[in-house]
Amino acid sequence: MTDTLEQDPIGSEGVEEADAFGDRTSGALPREARTALVTLLTSRFITRTKQPDAWSGLLDHEDDIRARLGELFLTLHLDREHEVAFKRQNGEDGVPVLLRREKPLSRDASLLLVLLRQEHAYTDAQDEPVTVSRDHIAEFLGRFQGDSAHDEVRVDRRIRAAIAALDRLELLTPAPDDPDLFLVSPAVVPLIGTAELLHLERLFLEGAGAPAETAGDADTTDTTAAEEAAE
Repeated sequence: MTDTLEQDPIGSEGVEEADAFGDRTSGALPREARTALVTLLTSRFITRTKQPDAWSGLLDHEDDIRARLGELFLTLHLDREHEVAFKRQNGEDGVPVLLRREKPLSRDASLLLVLLRQEHAYTDAQDEPVTVSRDHIAEFLGRFQGDSAHDEVRVDRRIRAAIAALDRLELLTPAPDDPDLFLVSPAVVPLIGTAELLHLERLFLEGAGAPAETAGDADTTDTTAAEEAAE
């Protein structure tokens, strides 16, 4: 199905009406603001590096975009330091829920979130992109594999599944020139706040001392961080 607009709300010429002082007289947002708003609504998050036009439009029209999101019971979260923006439900009771929640992340994927967040903990937002190798991921998750660590096929399957889960959330993407190196999205910092990180780190510590039978493939963790990252 293709979504189309029968009529441009600011006119066929794409130029909105303005008064003698250049202020808008109609309720339509400028084109760059609408681009930013649509990108926000159709993406998990936007970053300056991946969506420069949307990012620029958001900064230039932040108040208008924040107001439009508020009309949809959404709130705008804007992290200028890490150059990331995303939306969340405003938490008000009895209002329509626009953002769907996906199933909770697996235990391995939740643990991998801890690693990604830690990798970003001591980096400056202006530094080079943060990367993590597959070997580093395997070594990290291997601490929580228990007896299953002796089954290489099973371990490899679990590592691939954890990486794929965070790839779907756009928090971890393969480097273009090295399939065993992954780029960590800066969005992991504002998406996984202090409270969520503490929750995940408790999981990290519990997992390090958990009996082997608690680390099965079917284990899942229903965390705030995992849910909100999936919005």
